[in-house]
Formats: sequence, structure tokens, C-alpha cells
Amino acid sequence: MQTLAHEMTHLWQFHFGKPGRRGYHNKEWADKMESLGLMPSSTGKEGGKRTGDSMSDYIIKGSLFDQMCQSLLTSDFRISWADKYPVREKIQEAIENGTIEDISDELEVWGVELIENEDGEIIIDMPEPVPTRHKYSCPQCAVNVWGKPTLNLVCGDCQVNFVVID
Repeated sequence: MQTLAHEMTHLWQFHFGKPGRRGYHNKEWADKMESLGLMPSSTGKEGGKRTGDSMSDYIIKGSLFDQMCQSLLTSDFRISWADKYPVREKIQEAIENGTIEDISDELEVWGVELIENEDGEIIIDMPEPVPTRHKYSCPQCAVNVWGKPTLNLVCGDCQVNFVVID
């Protein structure tokens, strides 16, 4: 629930506030988090910085967030979801337990195919996640950056092309 609120605060700020640079959690974001009952903290504990790049948070005892979570968690409340890329072991377990039909709709949505080989074994054929960014490195000074797979980067210090690191 904390993570969901943390990410929803980013969404709120994107639509109604002024987000900082990518990845930076600014004062506006921190103030909104605190108003919800989550204290921003660079350490995830009391005493951490309220703003920065790598931020966590902790629940303010007795806050609205704390009260609402207690209410939800002591009721029949549930969050259900489906992973975009399901774990192969989960599918294998369903095959072994004979419950694969129970998840057939999900398999179709996930793009998973079950193929029987000549030995009668079922092979799980599923798409691999497509990376949305690559790690690039300067071959001379070893500076690393992350970016879209289609970038053509040149090191400003060495004047050489970055190479993709897999």
C-alpha cells in the first residue's frame, strides 16, 4: 500500500504539480506524501532527508494512511493483479497439478504457448521482456550511462562512440 501511494503521489504531481527532474523527489512531492501520512525519508527511517533521488518512506503512526490501511487490512479487502511476464515456475506448477485450464485466459493474454514435444513433455514458449533501456559505456574512460536502445552517444571527454553493454 505504501508503494502504491508513493507512485500515485508521483502521478498526482505529474498532473497537478511541478515534478522535479527525472527521479528526483522534490519538496512538493514530500509535502504531499506527508499530508497522506507517509513520511519521505532517504533512509526509510526517521532522520532521513525528505527529498532526493533515491527516496523511501515510512508510515506516520496514527495518520490517515495508517488508519485507512488498518481498516482495509482487517476487512476482506484484496488487490488482485496479473504479472505482465508470469513466472515460468508458476506455469509449470499449473501443468504438473493439472490446473493449467484454470489459467488458460491469462496464458493467452500473456502470449504464452504450451507446445508438446516428441517425448510428450510440455514446453513453455513465452515472450522475453523487451528492454526499454540499455547501458552504454565509453570504451576509453569507462563512463556509463543508461538510455533508450536507439541512442547514438559520443563521450564528450574522449570524443568516441559509446558501446552497448549487455
